[in-house]
Amino acid sequence: MVLAGCAGISGLGGDSGNDNAGDGVAEANTPSGDGADDDAEGDDMTATANGGDSEANDGGDQSSDAISSNDSAADDTPSKSSGADSSSASTALDGKEEWFNLSKPGRYVFEIESAEEGTGSMSFETTEVSNGQATVSFQYDLGEESFESTVTGPVGEVEPQIATSPAYAYLTAIRLGGVTAGMLSGGEDLQVGNEFSQQSAEGSMHIEVTGTDSYAGVDCYVIESRVNETLTQETCTQQAFSSAPYVAFYDENGNLEQRIELVEYERE
Repeated sequence: MVLAGCAGISGLGGDSGNDNAGDGVAEANTPSGDGADDDAEGDDMTATANGGDSEANDGGDQSSDAISSNDSAADDTPSKSSGADSSSASTALDGKEEWFNLSKPGRYVFEIESAEEGTGSMSFETTEVSNGQATVSFQYDLGEESFESTVTGPVGEVEPQIATSPAYAYLTAIRLGGVTAGMLSGGEDLQVGNEFSQQSAEGSMHIEVTGTDSYAGVDCYVIESRVNETLTQETCTQQAFSSAPYVAFYDENGNLEQRIELVEYERE
């Protein structure tokens, strides 16, 4: 099973819209699990996993340049980015603490779907935080592969210990879910109607905030990415560079490849 990358962005780098960065996890300074301060600013959105190889950390040496590759095309015309008019756009969601934070007690359950392996689940639960140490239990079940474990480590440093789990690629996709939003807002508050377009010799790319949604009580902005008018990626994120409670990747024909959706959420 391969976790698709940010096809909506990488599709303009000269390769097809659903190109993957290779086996394993495309890491690019993945956050260490300490909330919004650790989110990956400027990182690309590509996260890959090899379903036949549970050693997901093999991808740590991979890097994906899905975003920057668009700027390298010599035939690119100037891109445009615009915000919605304040009279018609929704007001920005209230600023909130990063909802996904394994350094604080909480429980997160996700439904995951793969076109190749069907529907499964993964969960993370931080059960104890004391004396600078955090204990996190996690579970993964998809297709014929199941995995569960409990790790304990310094607060803010537990997440890398999950890198050997097949769930890590999906976790990375969640963590990098808000990177696309950074192209729309420049780090400012998002609004419905924000959009970004770019034209190149290979085709067109368009990213837009199309509305709002909520997953397990986490409110977020729906962001659609299209290459040559075909939907390649959909995310829902609170703000730029924050974790996403919903991420979906599509192939060059617009068919769903992978989906990650928050279905249960508890925080103390």
